[in-house]
This record gives sequence, structure tokens and C-alpha cells, in this order.
Amino acid sequence: MGCEPSKQGDVYSYGILVLELFTGRSPTDEAFKDDFNLHNFVKMALPDRVAQIVDSALLLREVEETVVRRQNFNNVGDINEIETEGVDITFGNPNQISAPLRKCLLSVLEIGLACSNASSNERMNIRDVTRELQNIKNAYVGLGIHGQRQRTS
Repeated sequence: MGCEPSKQGDVYSYGILVLELFTGRSPTDEAFKDDFNLHNFVKMALPDRVAQIVDSALLLREVEETVVRRQNFNNVGDINEIETEGVDITFGNPNQISAPLRKCLLSVLEIGLACSNASSNERMNIRDVTRELQNIKNAYVGLGIHGQRQRTS
């Protein structure tokens, strides 16, 4: 925005990169004109329309992995564990995602928004960003959203 390079500018760039990666949209997309930009696009969609703005390639991966998990559980005959996993996907409908994945995606997009605030004073501190991302990762892995539940011996 014509300012000197700074940590806040780097945080802004990081936030835009997060939004770009998770939505699959470029900040220079033709749809973004005047005051309507990638930041505002995501901000207007949250929290209710997460599945509609997230890159469909990310959701497709969940669907594929869920199918594999269901097949594996069906082969072992342990269908009850699938039901308690919280997986709620209607195959062929990418707008329906599991509640844990929706929460994870919402959290990451909120970090992207917090980092890409127009006002540098309102942007998230990068230390807080890394801590929050670690918390999201731990929840993602711990809840078994990506693969089977973590089991302790």
C-alpha cells in the first residue's frame, strides 16, 4: 500500500496468502473490484458459508479420505466407530462438510482475516498466529479429522 516494509506488512501478506490458499482465489481475481477484495469476500462469507468459499480441491480430499475410511471400517465391520467420528458428508455435495473440518477451516480463515486487516494496528501478532495454527493443527490431528483417530497404547 505504498508504505515502508515492516513486520505488519509481512503479516498482511501472510494473511492474504492464507486466504488465497484456502479459497483458491487470487487477490487479483476479476471479481474483486473497487472496495470488494479477497479479504472482504471471505469476511462476508463467514461463518455460515465456509464450505462455499473454500477451494473445492480441499473438500474433495476430505470426501476421498472419508470414503477410504468408511471402506476400511466396513471391511472390519466396525460401523459404530464411523458414526461417532462425526463425519457427516453427503457424497457429491461439496457444500456439506464435517463439523470438525468446518471448525478447522473457519479458524484458519479467521486467522487470514485477522492478519489482513486494512489497519496495521488491528492485525494479529505473528506469535499469536503461530500459536493458533499449532492449536488448530493439534485439534485437527487429535480429533481424527484427517485419517483415523489418534490411539494411545
